[in-house]
Amino acid sequence: MESTVMIANIAFILAILAGVIMTIIGLPGNLVILLTGLLYGYYDHFDKMDYAILVIVLGIFIIAEIIEFVAGVVGAKKEKASKRAMFATFIGTIVGGIWGTAILPVLGSLLGALCGAFIATAVAEYSKTKDLDQAKRVGKSVLKGQIIAIIIKSTAAVSMAILLLYQLNWH
Repeated sequence: MESTVMIANIAFILAILAGVIMTIIGLPGNLVILLTGLLYGYYDHFDKMDYAILVIVLGIFIIAEIIEFVAGVVGAKKEKASKRAMFATFIGTIVGGIWGTAILPVLGSLLGALCGAFIATAVAEYSKTKDLDQAKRVGKSVLKGQIIAIIIKSTAAVSMAILLLYQLNWH
């Protein structure tokens, strides 16, 4: 086997593994996996890494992103949250993720996003309803939804990785 193919395969494997780890800790690893697959396809002239596999990986990516986006809002709706609380879920996730990354790089982004979503949702719901128990229930429901989303998105990352790694050209 040519040394350039070996180097390309090792770089591909490392990038895919980095993408899986990034997804698990709340960073955009699924995007890294998708782009790595596209780059390898281009490198391989879409021979082994063909368009059909890349379309399947793109589909998994899109479904996982939609689930992640919707999960917190669904959790909030389950507890009959106000629209203010559902909007706060989205903002709290982003702000919490940024703050968490600043305080504790890597793992902090995940913890910050979860805490940010919970706090922002609970505060927004309380400011609307003045019911502390309702605010806690809504916050907990959002938190559960986001944890489920992380599990689903991580599963998608592993699935994407397996599909792409199987396509490597070793000869």
